[in-house]
Amino acid sequence: MSHPPHGPLSDRTAVVTGAGGGLGRAVARALARSGARVACGDLDGQASSETAQGIVSDGGTALSWQVDVTDAAAVQGWRDEVTTRLGPASIIVNVAGAIDRRLLLDLDHDAFMRAVDVNLGGPYAVIRAFAQDLLDRGNGRIVNVASVAGLTGYPCPSYAASKAGLVNLTRSLLTDFWGTGITVNAVCPGAMDTAMFNSAQIPEMARRSPAGRIVTLDEVAATVEFLCQDAAAGVNGVALPVDGGATAVIKYFDNE
Repeated sequence: MSHPPHGPLSDRTAVVTGAGGGLGRAVARALARSGARVACGDLDGQASSETAQGIVSDGGTALSWQVDVTDAAAVQGWRDEVTTRLGPASIIVNVAGAIDRRLLLDLDHDAFMRAVDVNLGGPYAVIRAFAQDLLDRGNGRIVNVASVAGLTGYPCPSYAASKAGLVNLTRSLLTDFWGTGITVNAVCPGAMDTAMFNSAQIPEMARRSPAGRIVTLDEVAATVEFLCQDAAAGVNGVALPVDGGATAVIKYFDNE
């Protein structure tokens, strides 16, 4: 599959964290299909490389890096390399995340903060490192992948709290980018079939969704890709659930 030479994101550099994982890979590929040059970053350098290689094999442009988003100095170094090799970024998509399923009494403070560091501190470090590139361009797109867990209660306190923080960071950054042409949005996926999700729960999640199923990686990636387009310039500061309607009418979990 060759990529369109004049897609809606052509001549733009997109930075994608967590690009080696299921959703990150789907997002990277969707942006590349729309013409973006994609900087694939992941803590798993091999997985990130595989994503970039797949994009190149399909006729797109991508390079990969091993990067730890919790290391602000490393993220700044990544920004410098991306700028040199692919050009200044105009799109930032924060997908990298971590989940700890332990509840309060089993989850010590250090473990709690680890999730916060990855899921909230990581996006902050990436946005801060690349922000000036977007400002210099005079427009840009920032999309943070949060979760429906950040909009509701969820039985993974460190994960839910960190994703809620990411939703609020998304809204709070509107002040920093006021009048610049840069939009900041969050996408909040529901249950998906990924390595982070307990697959045994999929049938129950599907039963609780008005769609009658869980959402796919490509559906979430398509939402991210749209928010990165010029056509989405009027969408700013939203936390958009992509969950088949589940959290609009019910909740995934209860204590029955």
